[in-house]
Amino acid sequence: MTDPFHDMSPDEVAAIKDRLELTGETVTEAELGITVGPGSEPVFVPRSIKMPYELDRACKSRALTLGLSQSAYIRSLIEADLATAGAGAQRPAWVRELLAVIAHHEHDDQCRAS
Repeated sequence: MTDPFHDMSPDEVAAIKDRLELTGETVTEAELGITVGPGSEPVFVPRSIKMPYELDRACKSRALTLGLSQSAYIRSLIEADLATAGAGAQRPAWVRELLAVIAHHEHDDQCRAS
C-alpha cells in the first residue's frame, strides 16, 4: 500500500489535519467495510507487547521450530489459554488446524528424542 501523504508538503498535511472535526461518534465495522462473522476473513489487530530479551529469543526459536511466525505462535498460545479458561467461543477451524499442526510437530520432536 502506498502512503497517500508521501508527496505532500508538511503544510498540505497540516491543512488536511486542520479540516478534521472530531465528533465523538462511533464508527462501526460495517461503515468501514470490515465484515466480521462466519465466512469472513479475520481482521488482525496489531498489538505491541514488551517482553524480556531472553523470552523474545526463546519465543522466536520455538516459533521457528514449529514453522510459525512469532505472531502466529503467540496467537496460538492466547487461543489455547482462552479455551482452557473457558472464556472464549469455540475456536475457528483455522485455529483448530494450527493447533493440530503444533501438536503433530511436538509429537514428532518427542519421537525423535526417544
